[in-house]
Amino acid sequence: MQRDEHSAVHIGGDVTMTGSALAGRDAQVVHADHGAAVTVASEPAAIRRALADVADQIRSAATALPNHADLAETVEQAAAEVARERPNRTILSALMQAVGRGVGAAGDLARSVTAIQTAIDGLFG
Repeated sequence: MQRDEHSAVHIGGDVTMTGSALAGRDAQVVHADHGAAVTVASEPAAIRRALADVADQIRSAATALPNHADLAETVEQAAAEVARERPNRTILSALMQAVGRGVGAAGDLARSVTAIQTAIDGLFG
């Protein structure tokens, strides 16, 4: 793989390949895009914290995002699902896809959502 200074994938822990991202149990997911990196561990507590941060960012970017209240509520539903004893992968995937569509290409939000989606994939690795 050719390395360039603006993007990279860093892998730690036991990993598996999922689509175009790598994740796995105890893996650290670092999504880097033009120098801005977002890291989310593939464990429920880290994913819940990342989801709470995204919900806060959505609320603070209210004027830039249509339906921001619904979008923040969807993120909170995903956090509640992760908190369950046995989270449902299908429900989480659907919720995060909706969040991804809602934030579109909104810079840091899009990078955070991608890192969370990858961490969720690793959680079910």
